[in-house]
Amino acid sequence: MRSSSGLRSPFPRDADGGRPPDHGAEPAGRSVGPRGLIVRDPYASKLLNGEKIWEIRGRPTQIRGPVVIVKQGTGKAYGIANLVRVLGPLDLDDLVTSPEVPPEERDELRRDGLPYLKTYAYVFTSPQWFEHPMSYRHPNGAVTWVRLPDLDLDDVEWLRS
Repeated sequence: MRSSSGLRSPFPRDADGGRPPDHGAEPAGRSVGPRGLIVRDPYASKLLNGEKIWEIRGRPTQIRGPVVIVKQGTGKAYGIANLVRVLGPLDLDDLVTSPEVPPEERDELRRDGLPYLKTYAYVFTSPQWFEHPMSYRHPNGAVTWVRLPDLDLDDVEWLRS
């Protein structure tokens, strides 16, 4: 990330402009279930194993807190991680020099370039696998986020580490 003076900052800027952590929370009295982020494998597994903490996306989000990780194309939710921050927009150098990006993903970025015109990193902590993957109804047109109204996180059995 370069400043207007051309100097490089070691810290990518927050994409949310300093909004409070609860920004984007649901209005009171409205429960529509947790949100699921659709992630292709092997990156979904790496997130849930704690091997990857940045998920690269083309848009920032105001969502914060627990996010269910859904493996693309499976129709199943596999675990949960806490979305704590969004960084960006990031440039290619930010990504290929970041220790938060797994080596094979850095190689992919070097080979293919930035995946989006504006690229952001969703920063995750505290990943946890479900004991058993949970099926969900995938709504038509959902590409990035899905609502999971039938998933009650209080009833989930967690994989013991």
